[in-house]
Amino acid sequence: MEKTFEFKNKKQVQSRFGGIMYYLFFTDGERSYKCCVDTTFRNWAQWQKCVSNIKRGDLVKGLRVKAKGLIDADSRPRYAGNALNATN
Repeated sequence: MEKTFEFKNKKQVQSRFGGIMYYLFFTDGERSYKCCVDTTFRNWAQWQKCVSNIKRGDLVKGLRVKAKGLIDADSRPRYAGNALNATN
C-alpha cells in the first residue's frame, strides 16, 4: 500500500543557483520528513503545481523516502485530499 504524507508547512529561501529553494515539511503520522526543491532544477516541473497550491493538512501520495527524514526530490507528488477538511 502506498504511503500518504500530510503537508505541514514550507519555507522559501533564495537559491544559490539564482532561483528559489523550497523546504517542504511532511509527516506520515509517526515521523517528520523534509524535501528540498529548487526552481532551477530539472525536477521542478513535477513539483511546481504541488508547491504553488499546497496548504497545511493536504495529503500527498507518490513521495519516496530517500533517507531517514528526507523525501526524494525526484518523487512525483500527487494530491490525495486534505486531512483538516475530512469529514468523519
